[in-house]
Amino acid sequence: MMESFIIGFFAGVIITAVVLKIALSIAVKRAEQTLEALHEALEKIQTDMIPARVEQHNGMFYVYSTRDNSFLAQGATLSELKTRIESRMKDARVVVNEGDPAVIEALKATAADA
Repeated sequence: MMESFIIGFFAGVIITAVVLKIALSIAVKRAEQTLEALHEALEKIQTDMIPARVEQHNGMFYVYSTRDNSFLAQGATLSELKTRIESRMKDARVVVNEGDPAVIEALKATAADA
């Protein structure tokens, strides 16, 4: 009787360990898939997002990529800049993160005027 109890006990422990290992394996696989999806999304965002700076000369705004200083667009208003950037780069998202704060505010004001 004691032997069957011990065998049953160890069988329960082994079955529990196997079930836990399978459950943990499934959870790890799902976590890896989620992490991979997040990594791919981050890469897409980094590829599609172009950090830029804005300058203003003689009432015209000029936008340059801060990655390589390449010219992106020029326009008198934010709307013109958006239109010109979208026509050149369909899937890109330009984010102005550099430039004279007064110029950035002046550009924002053109959006309010439209």
